[in-house]
Formats: sequence, structure tokens, C-alpha cells
Amino acid sequence: MTDILIKVLIIMLVLFFFVGAGFVLRRSKLVRSDSLYSISNILLAFSQPLLIIKAFTVDPVPPTGETLLNFLWVFLFSAAAVLVTFGVSKLVFLFMKGEERRRKRDILVFVSTFSNCAFVGLPFVDMFTEGNSEALMYITVFTVLFNMILWTLGAYLITQDRKQISPKKALLNPCTVGSLIGFLLFLVPEINIFNMDAVAELQQIVTYGGGMTAPLSMLIVGVRVAELSPKALFCDGSIYLAALVRLVLSPLVTHLIILPFQLAGLFESQPYVLLAPFIAMAMPPASSVVAFAEKMDGEKQFAAAAQATGTLLALFTLPFVLLLVLV
Repeated sequence: MTDILIKVLIIMLVLFFFVGAGFVLRRSKLVRSDSLYSISNILLAFSQPLLIIKAFTVDPVPPTGETLLNFLWVFLFSAAAVLVTFGVSKLVFLFMKGEERRRKRDILVFVSTFSNCAFVGLPFVDMFTEGNSEALMYITVFTVLFNMILWTLGAYLITQDRKQISPKKALLNPCTVGSLIGFLLFLVPEINIFNMDAVAELQQIVTYGGGMTAPLSMLIVGVRVAELSPKALFCDGSIYLAALVRLVLSPLVTHLIILPFQLAGLFESQPYVLLAPFIAMAMPPASSVVAFAEKMDGEKQFAAAAQATGTLLALFTLPFVLLLVLV
């Protein structure tokens, strides 16, 4: 237990080193806030898809029928975890009534429901499992499901406008496209150029490119934290309540969903079928809440404060929450 706790703490400290670096760079005015748009696009459209492709192509598990069935199980567990957490979040914030408080309430439900499974979850699993391809593939399945719900339920939640629901973006965002490319190369090993000994150097494309995901995502968080006042970050009780749902109740809900399968001894030889959804749901709030609020005229500053506060608190909650299923 102590070894797991120390390992998770070290990984979180590594990630938060880059948060600190982003904070210092912004406060020293070496990075401007308008730079975040470009950095976010590099992260979303380049490094993150490459990390996903790496998961499917570098030393992957064999593409057997059992593996494909496990992908379906992960998809179902993930859908159940996200949708049940959404229901719990709606109940928790029922007390915030009236149109004036609705915009903030919807931000809090969004923060509680959607985890940073891609920007933080993927690099976290990559480091925690020392590059275990099977674990990365399963959490990638979670991100595909996540993006489908994000661009439908998530978009509606922020805007209350059905016109903002975008099945096209749910299916054609960079992460899903990266997943489809990686999945194709996984299914047809003969064309998988990233796992051929004759051109082994090509692995560096996905290894180096995907390796940028964690530093870039954490630098962005640090820059955003630097732009918020201590009052915005630490003095709103509703943000702490959302952090409680996101960082504690959400993984507990997921644990209850997977617990019967654990107790029955299912997936013992493929533990990440159950662990991947749990780890993804234990991650801090999705950074997309800020992008959605900015793009769709939501509560921008409140969204940034809720996301940044939840991310900072994850440093303390994640090691202990993971002990639920890892011990």
C-alpha cells in the first residue's frame, strides 16, 4: 500500500511541477493568456492524438476477439459511470434554484461529471503503468465515450441550447480521429509502421509527440491558476462541493459499478478493464469546461476557478482514492 501511495504522489508531484512552471511563467509575463489558445490547439490536435495512437501501436496486445470484447466492456462501464455521476451531480446541486444561479449550477454539474481523462488521465496512466499499452488502450476507449457525451450532454448543459449538441464533433474531434487511426493500425498489424523492427525509429514520432501531452496540459493549468485571484480559487464553497463530487463521489460511484465484477473474479488477467474507468473518473475536472464556457458565453471566470481548484485538490485526493481498488 505504501509503495502505491508513494508512486502516485511522485507522479502527481511531477505533473504539478509543470503547473508551478506555468504559474511562474504567467506571473513573470513570459507567457500571455492569449497564448493558451495556440497551446491548447497543439495539445488537442497534435500531442494528445499521438499519445492515443502510441497506446494502440507500440507493443500492443494481440487484436484477439477477447480484447475487442474487453473494449466493449470498458465502453459500457464508462458510460454507466459518467451517466450515473451526472445524475448524482444534478441531485447535489438541486439547491441552486432560479435562473440567476442556473449558469453557475450548470458549470458545477459539468465540473462534477466530466473528468480530465485525456489531458491528465492518459499521461497519468502512461506514467503509473510505465507505458503499459493495454492500460492505455482501455483508458483511450473511455476518452472516446467521454467525447461523445461531452459534445452532446456537456454542450447542452452549458448552453441549454439543443442546437449546440454536435454529433459531428463527438465523432470527428482530434481524439476520436486519433483513436480510429490507432485502432486501424492495431487491427491490421501489417500496416502498423510504429511497431516494425525495420523502421523502429518511427516510434519516436508517437513517443516524443505523445510525451508532450502531460507537460502542455499542466502548463495550461498553471497559467490559468496564475490569472485567478485567491478569492476566486479558494473562497467559494460551491466549488469545493463540486470538487468533492468530482474527486471523491465520482470514483466511489464507479467503484460500486465495477465492484460486483471484481468480487466475482472477472477480468483478473486483464485488470485494467475495470481499473481504466475508475482511474479516469478519479481525475480532476475536465479542462474543456473553460473552453465551453468561453465559446458558448458561459461563466468563464467561475469555470476557470472551478477547474483549477479541482485540479489542485486532486493532488491530495487521488493517491488515497486509488487505494480503493489498487490494494
